Amino acid sequence: MQIALCDDEKTCHETIRDLIGQYKQANPDRSLMLSSFHSGKELLNHVDEYGGFDLYILDCIMPEMDGIELGTALRGRGDQGMFIYLTTSPDFALDSYRVDALDYLLKPVDKPLFFRSLDKAFSSLSRITRDMVSVKTADSTRILPVADIRYAERTGKRIYYYMADGGIIPGVTFNGSFIDAVSDLLSHTGMLLVGSSFVVNLSHVTEVTKTDMVLTGNLRVPIPRRIYDAVKREWAAFWLNGGKYRAF
Repeated sequence: MQIALCDDEKTCHETIRDLIGQYKQANPDRSLMLSSFHSGKELLNHVDEYGGFDLYILDCIMPEMDGIELGTALRGRGDQGMFIYLTTSPDFALDSYRVDALDYLLKPVDKPLFFRSLDKAFSSLSRITRDMVSVKTADSTRILPVADIRYAERTGKRIYYYMADGGIIPGVTFNGSFIDAVSDLLSHTGMLLVGSSFVVNLSHVTEVTKTDMVLTGNLRVPIPRRIYDAVKREWAAFWLNGGKYRAF
């Protein structure tokens, strides 16, 4: 978990660094990396250049830009990271939840409460990760929300991901079978292997005809005749009973 600490007080940086070290010792299976910032401007400049963090630990009371303003600025950039607010006053509690804060802790930071906040952050991160899939492209690795993938299609030895925003993301070429290449995607509820070249997100399917699955965005995926009945049953089961994965 990538953590950003922003506080103008040196003692707070020392305290949080020490607590995170103790947390790592108590939880050796959990990976944490801490980056420290002493002003909101410094943190925002870093985020703009290098990208955001999984968790932000923000002091509420700082000169120039306080923690609530900083959180609002991050949310304004579309940042979905988790926020833990630290402060000497409870007066900011309501404002902290207006920016969807994970937790609000009073200084001096209580070790058990801080550890509990980190546990909550890891639980939330695990839940988010379960709803994502990693896709290697020619120049990077993309983390895609499964809900935003309408379908994936094999063309030769490359898989193309058709996204809800209309974009198409080409993966790198793969070795082995198509089903092995999309195994991570198929592990998510509602993803259905259709024929030998498609994985379809059933939540984007609006109609099943004798020849095609019709998806949002007026996209179509062909259905092999031999599996039409099975695909239609699977689509109905998804909407009626929450869905389940079955390959045909």
